[in-house]
Order: sequence, then C-alpha cells, then structure tokens
Amino acid sequence: MKPRKIILPSDAFAAYERAFRIGTPREIEELLREMINVQVAVVKSKEDAEKELGMRKRLKTVSVPLTVFLSKIRDGKTIYRLDLSARERDFLVEVEMIRPNSTYVLLAEEAGYSPELGLTFEGSGHETGFEPQPNAEIYEKAESGCFQPWEKHAKGAWNRSERIMNIYRPFIEKWAENIGLKAMQKSIADSLSWAIRIAVLFHDVGKLNRQWQEIAWENERKISGKPREGYIARTSSKKEELKESLKKELKDLPPHAPFAYPFIRTFLREVLGDYRFLDTIALAAARHHSLEVTGAIKGEFEWDEWNGKRADEWLQDQICKLLNLSGNDEEEMREAIKEASKKVREKSRADEPPGPTDDFYFLYCITNRIVKICDWEDAGGEEIELR
Repeated sequence: MKPRKIILPSDAFAAYERAFRIGTPREIEELLREMINVQVAVVKSKEDAEKELGMRKRLKTVSVPLTVFLSKIRDGKTIYRLDLSARERDFLVEVEMIRPNSTYVLLAEEAGYSPELGLTFEGSGHETGFEPQPNAEIYEKAESGCFQPWEKHAKGAWNRSERIMNIYRPFIEKWAENIGLKAMQKSIADSLSWAIRIAVLFHDVGKLNRQWQEIAWENERKISGKPREGYIARTSSKKEELKESLKKELKDLPPHAPFAYPFIRTFLREVLGDYRFLDTIALAAARHHSLEVTGAIKGEFEWDEWNGKRADEWLQDQICKLLNLSGNDEEEMREAIKEASKKVREKSRADEPPGPTDDFYFLYCITNRIVKICDWEDAGGEEIELR
C-alpha cells in the first residue's frame, strides 16, 4: 500500500476544535502542531485490539508529524485507522489515505516501537497499550450505564452548566470586546451565557422522538424488567456488563442529537431575536455526539406520547417547573417551546460549522464543549471540567 496525502476542510475544523479542547493557554501553537500530526498506536494484533476496544478501553497513542509518518510508511505495512463509530467490532479498518488528526494503528511486529526510543518503524517492538475510559465518557457515549428519566438528565445537565458557565464567562466577555462590542459586553455575555445554558438544557430533545423512546424502553425492559414510566434518557446497564445472549437482543438507538438544531435555533430566536450567532449555538449543541446534523437522520421526527399527553406539551410543564416560571415568563416560555416543537420536524440545511476566521467560531467551540462536558458530568455523576 502506498498512502496518499489528503487534507480536507473538515480536518482543519477538527484541528481547531481539538486545540480548543486541550485546554492549555497555547491553543494556537497546539493547533498548528496538531494540524500536521497523526496519532499512532501499536498493537499486538487487530483481533486483540478490537477486543480491548470492545471493553471500552482507549488506545494509548504517540503523536507523530504527518510528514514523518508518510515518509516512514513502506509498501506492505499493515495500517489501520481507528473508527469508533463501530458498535461491536471492526473498530480498526484498513486505509489507503493518511489524513491528519486521525488515529492510526500499526502492528507491533512491524512498528519497532519502544518506550525509550519511540517509533522506529523497523522490526518488532512493544505495544503502546490501552487505558481505561472514564465512566462519565462511557455513559454519555453509550447512552447506558445509569438509568435516567429524561427530565432528571435535563435538570442535572442544566444545574452543572451554571458552574461551568462561570468558568467560561470571562472568555465570553473578552470575545465580545474583541469583536467591537465592549460597550455592551456585560449584557451580551449575560445573553450568551443564558443561551448556551439553554442549549445544554435542550441538547437531548431529540430523545423525545417516538422511535427513540420505543427502542430505549424496549431495551430497558429487557435489561432490568422495568415497566415504562414517562420518558427515558439512558438505560441501566453498560452493554459490556450484559450476557452475550441479551446483548444480541438489544436494538441500536437511532440518532437523536441532530434534532436539537431546529429546536434550539427556533427557541432562541423566539426569545432573543433573529441573530445569526444563535444558529451557531444551536448547531454546536446538535453536534454533541457527531458532526452530523441531518445526514444521519432516518425517518421523520414524531413527538412521543405518554399517559394521553404528547411529549412537547409535557416538555413545557417540565421546563417551566425546573426554571420556576410563572405569569408572563411562563407564557413566553410555553410559546417559545411550542414554536420550536413545530420546527423540530423540519430538516436543517446547516451542515457545516462556522469557519475558523468567522467571529462566531469561538461560540461554536465553547458551546460544543460545554454541552458535552455537562452531558458527561451528569451521566457519570462526577465533575470533569477543572475539578
């Protein structure tokens, strides 16, 4: 195999996001380094590696400059790319193109790796190894491991967003100043902080889809015997803890995150006005699991129903109760949710984030991070961000 070098626009976006998520003061320097790097892991065999990955472990990797990696790869070497979208197997796929910001896996008998010398790409050597994946990350990604009603998860994520927003507020105020809004930076920071927290609150609104609820409750019944009661956000047991016979009976859940885009976008515009930056916040929330916004959706969204009440009507009651609203505030909230509930059935045309030179790219990155962290923290019951 002779790898070809290819860099796509999505690679550049991924590099910027990765640099932001690193959380160091040297974001730009890290960005420039990572844009031309790949992560390389060394394993004994594909079969052994996929077994470890199936147990929710993570590969330990070595960062290698893209140009070095390309120059060292010889025809005949076996190269796999890590693909975590696989459910049970085939986490490692053979590749013909090498791209930056991806993780590649070599065999120990060909990589010549040692902890002291690093990768020599010649002869046999050691494996880089594996490490446990944090429970919070497992629960969030697998949508299992800790049974949660929808409203409990929404409340938990909302409560955690207050602490995390306080961490990031100074950065939001500085951003407002840098784009020429210094005179209004306090009020803008207030509005943006609230909008991002709302994105956290509604990030899983797509789980109220009838198809998602039916499959999730069917899986929960098989796992725990629990009868349906309300709306579910997460099933009880981690899949690897179940018997093999039961695993085969569980169905894969359909995508839910993309539906957050039209809902949150409409809701925020109803409350705050027709501003483009609100679309950016909604898009970032809709990508809290993947980069798909509409492409992964199969079938239309249909609000589920329980005890004679449709989920969007139930949602109004839950949010007004959670936020302790009354009077005009409650009426405005109900109306905004009602309008957003209509739009969630419509497919979104927004399938790309703002570019790195766009003033709103900062909002995209920070919202995406905060939504993910709040989701992870509530799913795992622990603080992750700057503990």
